[in-house]
Amino acid sequence: MRAIFINAVGRTVEEVQIENKLEAFYEKIGCEMIEVLRIGGNHLAIVDEEGKLRNWEAGFRFPKSEGIAGNALIVCGKRNGDFTDAKAPVELFQLCTTFLDLKKNPLPPPAFGVAFISDMSPEGIEKARAEALRDLEQHR
Repeated sequence: MRAIFINAVGRTVEEVQIENKLEAFYEKIGCEMIEVLRIGGNHLAIVDEEGKLRNWEAGFRFPKSEGIAGNALIVCGKRNGDFTDAKAPVELFQLCTTFLDLKKNPLPPPAFGVAFISDMSPEGIEKARAEALRDLEQHR
């Protein structure tokens, strides 16, 4: 599968061919658990789920984003949830990726809000989401 590898440690962005398997993602990114972030269109960033909790010395960010600790793979997502070839040119990510020295400027710790979902209706979920956001703001 065609992917774009953001190597924060080596400060490079390059096109790679990678097997579409979890173990291959773990090995390439250098992690034990992945998180999938939507970054626009049907493109996804596969990153280290525990990046902010680990001792990554390097990271990166895209414009108007907080930053990501560690490396990433950029791929596309299918409607069924599977991964497929990245469609964007590698040059796009070379231009919009800013590398971060996390030893000098660490990322803020992860933050989350908690709320009880009283019922699974759209209204109940929206109410819980708003409550979780209020909880998050109180703990920042």
